[in-house]
Amino acid sequence: MSTLSHKKWLRVAVGIGVPLGASALALFFLWAGRTPPCVFYELTGFYCAGCGAGRAFLALLHGELYAALRLQPLMLLLLPFIGYYCLKRYIAFVFGRDVLPFPTVRGRFLGIFVLVLILSYWVLRNVPVFPFTLLAPTVV
Repeated sequence: MSTLSHKKWLRVAVGIGVPLGASALALFFLWAGRTPPCVFYELTGFYCAGCGAGRAFLALLHGELYAALRLQPLMLLLLPFIGYYCLKRYIAFVFGRDVLPFPTVRGRFLGIFVLVLILSYWVLRNVPVFPFTLLAPTVV
């Protein structure tokens, strides 16, 4: 019987712990039925870039795609990309092989693009003029 090295134990723990933790978090949101309020909105009266993300996630867990889109359209559009990237990193860490393709971008272009996108979204969702009011969460 061979002993597993520290790195292999860590891979096993992450391989089991991450899916269990994500499932537990999803079940907690389903059981609780609500999410904590946005501290930034409570203090300033302005929507942050993430306002509505928790409620949108809860709506997705209930299968309500349109409600999730009305609460947090940017998160809903970026979620497949973020999910794919997290799955890619999870597989690479747990199995030690990078098997999923991912386009490479030279320099800091992607990071700067995402930063500008999020900051623009943050500003535009607080403009009280149609069509920008569509970016604001439906209920805070």
